[in-house]
Amino acid sequence: MRAYLWLVMMLIWLGGLLFGLWWVWPHIEAMELTGDLVLALAWLIAGGAAWLLALNLGFQHYWRR
Repeated sequence: MRAYLWLVMMLIWLGGLLFGLWWVWPHIEAMELTGDLVLALAWLIAGGAAWLLALNLGFQHYWRR
């Protein structure tokens, strides 16, 4: 049960990251370097790295072979 809860939480987190990317995408396409764009990209990169770390640790913990 905890493994499925972890999986749902990871999917929600990924959804949040994708929503953030969707929200900032018009700023990326405009190619205007603003403070908001830099801060948003920093949050997305940090969140993506943390998501990958949590994904790796979760797989090691819940789906060992």
